[in-house]
Amino acid sequence: MKQGMGRRMYISLIISLAFMISTIGLTACSSKKSTGGISTSGMSTENSKNMSSNINILLSDASSAWAIQYTDDDMYTKELSRLSGYNLKYEFLSAADYNQQLTVRFESKNLPDVLSTVSISSEAHPGAVEKNMFTPLNDLLDTYGPNIKKNIPKEIWDSPRVSKNGQIYGIPVLGGAPAIQVVYIRQDWLDKLNMPQPKTIDDYLKFFEAVKVEDMNGNGDPNDEYGFYVRENLEYSELFFKEFGVHPREWVMRDGKLQPGFIQPEIKDALRFWKMLYDKGYINPDLFTNKMSDWRAGIKEGKAGMWVHDVPNYASDWGAESFVNEKNVKLSMLGAIEGPKGKGLTVQDDHIMFVWVIPTSNIKPENVIKFLDWAWSDEKADQFFAYGIEGTDYTVENGKIIYDSTNKQNVEMNINEAFRIMLNPRQDGRLLPLVLNLDPNAEQLKQGLKVAEQSIFTSDGFGMPTLEASKSRPELAGFGAGSLFLDMFAKILSGKVEDIDSTFDAFTKEWKIRGGDEIVGEATSWYKHFHRNP
Repeated sequence: MKQGMGRRMYISLIISLAFMISTIGLTACSSKKSTGGISTSGMSTENSKNMSSNINILLSDASSAWAIQYTDDDMYTKELSRLSGYNLKYEFLSAADYNQQLTVRFESKNLPDVLSTVSISSEAHPGAVEKNMFTPLNDLLDTYGPNIKKNIPKEIWDSPRVSKNGQIYGIPVLGGAPAIQVVYIRQDWLDKLNMPQPKTIDDYLKFFEAVKVEDMNGNGDPNDEYGFYVRENLEYSELFFKEFGVHPREWVMRDGKLQPGFIQPEIKDALRFWKMLYDKGYINPDLFTNKMSDWRAGIKEGKAGMWVHDVPNYASDWGAESFVNEKNVKLSMLGAIEGPKGKGLTVQDDHIMFVWVIPTSNIKPENVIKFLDWAWSDEKADQFFAYGIEGTDYTVENGKIIYDSTNKQNVEMNINEAFRIMLNPRQDGRLLPLVLNLDPNAEQLKQGLKVAEQSIFTSDGFGMPTLEASKSRPELAGFGAGSLFLDMFAKILSGKVEDIDSTFDAFTKEWKIRGGDEIVGEATSWYKHFHRNP
């Protein structure tokens, strides 16, 4: 079980990038003067020398429309190959079964020069480090990757997803910001109600009651709006837990044992609060079946006074023009809610989206390191990952970048995700300063990122790898569909059980018997070793 139950990936094309893999895709092109099939026009002499060097890359398509339809003559692949000086060739595998396909590739030893994975200890390639299937990178990074090492903090290099026993085996790809989740609230509704932006639980309850009573969307039905709009499996809905002392996704060291938050007694107070929200009609009664598409549609139909989502989706998902039959929609992005025993919206994590590994079958691993080092340091790389191709995605007028996010290919395929996320081998590029500075919503986005970062809370399980004891027991992993916790949560809210205390106690007892004690034991051993406790 990964610390904090994993980071939720926040990209619009992926939702819990905690275990989603996004990456880069590049192929060859041709011109009158070429080497290895790639145009050398505009290339430095040093880069031209590299053109005989192919780098084959295997990665997930991350359910991206661009990656799913990817072809070998892709213009963005050609451009990145030209700029970097390497003949980059990419293969995308389906995100739906990427790990399974990766397992087959390892078993058949049909491996590329570099590939993306969740962790060096991923179950997609069990024992790969011990079997010497990954190239050790310490010396290679020191020699060929000074900019990679400089730009990635030491604590990330120390992550068990990247290193083992002091040896680096993977190169992390970073998220775009330390945290990106915020509380979205209908600022126009607050203004209509003459209410200030809520900060405390009591403030939110007053807002919820007003939303219940008033016909906020003006459709004549005061009963089809909800203060807090909740999504299936509590995705993007994990409020009102930390406010009562502990969050289900955090780990706490108590009584000499590292334990998941969802079995702590403070959860009982959170369950009582959620039950009250349900009974009063402050949350949507279909929360357990409200799928992502229905959730989005409901918000845009004016059913939601408040919901949780990611900062980068501010304009793409929640633009005022996308709301149905409502005018003058105005949103605000707020941070963590102040509760009686704490506050926090996003659990601290390692800031790693996924990890590059270089199989030992690659006889020139230094080429991969040099390419990634270029990506982390070259101004042309910065510009490409921000704006794409000059003349196609942007123009330069009087030294100023003119970028049009409303052009046809962006609107129809979110093509900017190709060069900002999928082709970016170092990080999610949507929140880079170069991008934000050109965004018409720059100030709102910057403020949203600020409150998101201020809403991070710590976990005693920070840095913990996936536990062996939890891999075959998904029902013990807290929040996910089919988990014991979610089943207990649903029974309490829907009224299928009467007593919250006894129901929760029965859940924790069953959780421990079915393997929870083993999970806690393994987690505790990791904690003591990681923190060098006796």
